[in-house]
Amino acid sequence: MIILDALEKAKRMHAERARVAGEPEHVDRASPVRRARLEVAPAPVPALNFARLNLDSEACERNRVLISIQPGSPHARAVDSYRILRTRLRSRLVAGQLTSFGIISAGPDEGKSLTAINLALSFAIEKRRNVFLIDLDLRNPSLCRYLGVTPKVELGSCLAHQSRPEEAFFSVGIDNLVLAGGITSHENSSELLGGSALAELLEYIRKSDPHALILVDLPPLLQSADAMVVAPHLTAMLLVVGEGVTRREHLSRAADLLSGMTVAGVDHVKRSRTITDSAQLRPDLIHGAL
Repeated sequence: MIILDALEKAKRMHAERARVAGEPEHVDRASPVRRARLEVAPAPVPALNFARLNLDSEACERNRVLISIQPGSPHARAVDSYRILRTRLRSRLVAGQLTSFGIISAGPDEGKSLTAINLALSFAIEKRRNVFLIDLDLRNPSLCRYLGVTPKVELGSCLAHQSRPEEAFFSVGIDNLVLAGGITSHENSSELLGGSALAELLEYIRKSDPHALILVDLPPLLQSADAMVVAPHLTAMLLVVGEGVTRREHLSRAADLLSGMTVAGVDHVKRSRTITDSAQLRPDLIHGAL
């Protein structure tokens, strides 16, 4: 009887705590269902107020930026592919506490910048979290060119301590998405990326919205040391492989350089459309391939 009384008392105390906390009494705090609900429960998305720049629709169409795709569009399959990539990365956001992804490729012209833009758009339109898209390919910045915009304050100015972090960000009229980039090439990119301003920029984002997703367009891995300078500031990498462009030996070298880092997956980019398909890659090249 003493044990039964103790159990009943424990149940009553648990029910009272649940009532005060506003949660269902029948849910076990330690159950997988309860833990899953806690993990996926959406946090309030803070409003972001930054200067707005108008997109160049012709530039977006020409560069295959998937802003507004109508049913039956030749780009509809690409939209679905980015949704698949988004879903797979989202599972890693929950399971691995990943908050920032570097979008990287072995060499130039392999589709990493287009992947960064369209993946950011795919996450932003969900309205589950704010997305900060940053162009850190300082020697060949392309995000602004793809979108047809010219920022009033370029990111390079911020990294050189000539402007404040909040001045580098701008909106393009898409809810939950802000960007930072530029159109000026910087030959001293390694020095800019290796200074304290980059850490200050990322800290500004985290203070503005601790739950924001940060996507960074990084320089090609085999072209300079810039990507490896930035990598320690990020929680995971997404490696982009261009069909008919990326050489297998370059991919192998890139995988070696990324060993020891968290590689969230591989995005295989076709010239005519973008798909997420790592089936043609040797599985020993990439750890954690999608």
